[in-house]
Amino acid sequence: MKKILLWVLAGAMMLSLAACGKSEAAKAVDDQIAAIGEVTLESETAISEAEAAVDALADEDREQLDNVDKLEQARADYEALVLAGKVSEVEDAIAAIGTVTLESADAITSARSLYDGSEADVQSAVSNLGDLEAAEAALSDLRVAETVSLIDAIGTVTLENAAAVDAAQASYDSLSEADAAKVTNADVLTAAADQLKALKQEQAQALLANMRVEKDEVRGLTFYYSKTEPYYADERCYVLPYIGQDSTHTWLCAQYHYMDYDNWVFWTNLTFAVDDQRYYKYFNYFDVVRDNDTEVWEYVNTADVTEDDIEMFWAIANSEKTIVRFEGDEYYSDFTVSQADKDAIREVLTAYEALQ
Repeated sequence: MKKILLWVLAGAMMLSLAACGKSEAAKAVDDQIAAIGEVTLESETAISEAEAAVDALADEDREQLDNVDKLEQARADYEALVLAGKVSEVEDAIAAIGTVTLESADAITSARSLYDGSEADVQSAVSNLGDLEAAEAALSDLRVAETVSLIDAIGTVTLENAAAVDAAQASYDSLSEADAAKVTNADVLTAAADQLKALKQEQAQALLANMRVEKDEVRGLTFYYSKTEPYYADERCYVLPYIGQDSTHTWLCAQYHYMDYDNWVFWTNLTFAVDDQRYYKYFNYFDVVRDNDTEVWEYVNTADVTEDDIEMFWAIANSEKTIVRFEGDEYYSDFTVSQADKDAIREVLTAYEALQ
């Protein structure tokens, strides 16, 4: 009887010792896992820190952990929340498209980009992908219908309705290859564009015939100047474009020309006050040619004419009033562009664009 009692007491003591045998390190990590609590999208730091703490334990301490399963479940719950959030973002973007109109393009493109940029598990969980595909199809139909309508509206091709041809062409060019194939009257647009090009060529040749022509037979170059552009450097101030050609190319040039009977400006900067709009050009000091006799003149003659310059010249041609300021470090001089020069600018630009 005494022996049995001793064995019972010994077993109880062993169990007690085993229960009290969890290391302080293991206890601390179990407590850290328990502290994660309910998992939310803000739980990632706590979960990651707990995972790092588990990884840092010695093998014998890690074996004593009771909450490893809870930590694994917390990680799974967090990843599920993240996935659900990404899926919801895509689904919301698709739902935001609403009724499809021609103005829906940005919303549809945004939703498609968001979907295509998502991971495969997100894409497979999106429930309204069919709505996005239907919206894309509806937008395609609307774009094709608009292009067909614009082509139908061209009518008889003249220089006066060039804007109608250009609008239809721009609409057609914006279509995807698949949508362009659906335009039933594309041949009408092609014919209209060819007719307009021929009319513009005729107009250009008529305008060029009315311009002053200078030829460089050695280099095979021809230059066309408006009749208003002075032949001599000492005549007046002006800013005018002109056209250069060789056997294969046509390009635009420009002269920015200051003249005065007494005063040097030593200009490097130009300001164009075109109605309420302002344009600016800047040159290096030695880009400007300066000379004098009984008058002084300073000018830049350049073939470096940009799209911004062309926009500026069109603005001048269509302006109510344009003042040009030639400005140096100490002095400046202003002049107002005449209506004759505005008309000349328009003719040069019209001829140039028709020759492109």
